[in-house]
Amino acid sequence: MRTFWRAGSLAALFILSAGAACASEITKLGVMSVLGREVQIVIHAPTTGTRVDRNAKDTLKVGNDFENFVLRMTVDDARREGLGETLVLARPANGSMPWQRDGQAVLVTQPLLDAARAAKLSHLVLIQPARGEAKLQMERTVVGNGQLEGLGFYVDTTIDVELTESHRHSAGFVAPFAYFDIYLVEVATLDLQAEHRARVAVALANPDLAGGDVWASLSTQSKIETLQKMIRDEVGKAVRDWSKAAGPAAKVAR
Repeated sequence: MRTFWRAGSLAALFILSAGAACASEITKLGVMSVLGREVQIVIHAPTTGTRVDRNAKDTLKVGNDFENFVLRMTVDDARREGLGETLVLARPANGSMPWQRDGQAVLVTQPLLDAARAAKLSHLVLIQPARGEAKLQMERTVVGNGQLEGLGFYVDTTIDVELTESHRHSAGFVAPFAYFDIYLVEVATLDLQAEHRARVAVALANPDLAGGDVWASLSTQSKIETLQKMIRDEVGKAVRDWSKAAGPAAKVAR
C-alpha cells in the first residue's frame, strides 16, 4: 500500500484559478504524467429513462508514445514561456500514480518528494486522466452519453449525421476525446497553486465511408494526430496561463 506524504505546514492552502497570481516564484519544474499509456474505446449504447452508463468500453494498451508526447509538450511549452528550468521525472516502474488530490492540497509519496527535493524543484507539474460526462461537439449541437476518461474515442453507429455545407449524410461518427487534469504544485508546502481541467472532444463524420465501418472514418494516423493536437492545445493553454500569472519576475531570461 502506498503512503502519501503531507506537508508539515498546511495553514496557507488554496487553489489559484487560471490567471491568478502564483503564491511562490516558479524557478524549476519537474513534470510527471500518468496519462497516455491507455486509450479508451467507448461504443455508444442507446439508453432510455436512465442515467446508468451502458456504453461498451474497451481499453487499449498503447505503450509510452502518448505519455512521452504529453511530457515533451509540457517541457517544451514551459521552457518556451520562460518558466525556469524544466525536467521530466520518471514515474514508478509499476506504473502507479504517486500523488493524490486531497482537497486543496496534493499529497505525494515519499519517493516523489525525495526526488523533487534532490532536484531542487520549486514546483511539480502532475498530469493525470480525468473522468467526466460525454459531451461531444458537433457543428451545431453537443451529443453523447455516459462517462469518458483519459484519452480515447467515442463511437456512435446509431445516429444519422448531416454535414452542414454539403448536406450529405453519414451513418454515425467517431469522436476523439482528451479528458485530463494538470496540477501545478509547490514542492515546499504541497499547495495546489493552479489546475487546468481539459475536457475536449469533437465528433467527426465521413460521408464517403464505405461499408458502414464508423471506426474507419479516421485513419490510424488521423486518430493519433487528432489526440496529439488536443493534448498540445490543452497543455499550451495551461502553461500560458501559469506564465501570465507568474509575471516577469518569475521568468528566467531567455
